[in-house]
Amino acid sequence: MTRASGPTGLAVIAAAFAACAPSLATMQPAHVAPKGHFQATAGLEVGIPTGAIVRAIDAGKTLSDAAAQGSLTADQERQVFEAGVNVLASPPSVGPHLALAYTPVERFEIGVRYAGNGWRVGTRYQILRHDEAPFDLTVGAGLSRSAYAIPVGDIIPILQVDDFTRWTVDVPVLVGTSRSWYRIWAGPRLLWSHFATGLRLSIPGGDTELARFEGQATYVGGQAGLALGYRHLFFGVELTLAEMFGSASVTATSLPAVRPVDFSGFVVYPAFGLLGEI
Repeated sequence: MTRASGPTGLAVIAAAFAACAPSLATMQPAHVAPKGHFQATAGLEVGIPTGAIVRAIDAGKTLSDAAAQGSLTADQERQVFEAGVNVLASPPSVGPHLALAYTPVERFEIGVRYAGNGWRVGTRYQILRHDEAPFDLTVGAGLSRSAYAIPVGDIIPILQVDDFTRWTVDVPVLVGTSRSWYRIWAGPRLLWSHFATGLRLSIPGGDTELARFEGQATYVGGQAGLALGYRHLFFGVELTLAEMFGSASVTATSLPAVRPVDFSGFVVYPAFGLLGEI
């Protein structure tokens, strides 16, 4: 086996996996609905990981240069490999944002959301109200899980890839205010995410793990949103800017140990859609 068929081959496999990034959007105002009422959101969110995109472009240039020279150096192999890990762990993304929240008791909200190819459950509590204080203030917590099936076995029956699974914990904190025709909100954005998948050889007599990919990322940033409408229905836009601190490791039985890959970078995350309250 040549060196290019090692880490570079893994990078090609990693880049081919259509993994999903965690949702950074909130798309909720800084207040919870009155007791017995609902808040709902239907929108679209876009994730732009600037670091991963730049590294992928650089890796493309590396491959072009290598093609002209006829081979890859060890440093070039590492660059291409890391670019593949970046695309897998933090890919550009576009997807729906669908959410429903209910207020069973005054100031306390429970909700469910589908975004980032996964489901999230969460709660919020409204500490301040703008009719009693200068602004609305809510704090909460959420847990989400997303899983993406990679159908390699449809092409190579004896090769199986575990679902790419991501768990995310987030702490929403929002300050803002609202009136009958607008909502304004802003606050810090804090998330922690863990993801993993595996590559296995499935033959009669048992399975053998060929490779394991896992990592984690912390997102620290802020967001702001504005919605305009009247009474029960609003059109809102939101922008989240976050610094991502992430690392991932790849282990394979047929390859020497590869040091963890740093895929940290800056993420731009706009979202827009309809917000309702009934």
